Amino acid sequence: MHECAMKPYQIFCEWIDDEVNELSSGRALLFEVVEIDDQYCFFEGFKEVGLLMDGDEIAIRRVDISKSEIERRAWSYLMNEFTNLDTINPKFFAAIKSSMPARVQQSLFNKPLTIQKILDIKDLKRHHYDYQLSLYPNQYPTEMPSFSELIDKVLYVNNK
Repeated sequence: MHECAMKPYQIFCEWIDDEVNELSSGRALLFEVVEIDDQYCFFEGFKEVGLLMDGDEIAIRRVDISKSEIERRAWSYLMNEFTNLDTINPKFFAAIKSSMPARVQQSLFNKPLTIQKILDIKDLKRHHYDYQLSLYPNQYPTEMPSFSELIDKVLYVNNK
């Protein structure tokens, strides 16, 4: 994995529920890679990389592209996977929006990324997103009790 593709890959792993459990057989997958210190680093094709098994046939093509192009293509891959999902998960969108650098947003969309841009790409009306947003109420982190409070609770329960 190329360092410039780490964040999009992390978000992909956290949010994409992979519906495909195996790769279609019969053809080799092509991965474009960059060579760094005698190692080949991929920067897109996250789903395919995750499904590779020992013995799967792959083909690689070394490319010589800039770090900014690697970063742009990694984010572009993630955005394609995101827009291909049936529903828009607001938390997934927020993870992308908060992590994607402004220069990449400008490169991909010619302006900052907005939910309206995603709705336009998917040809959806705003109420579809608002409905999905209502399914995810504001969540706050749970405050963990102190260790002594936990012990007191256990002791209290055991004394009953």
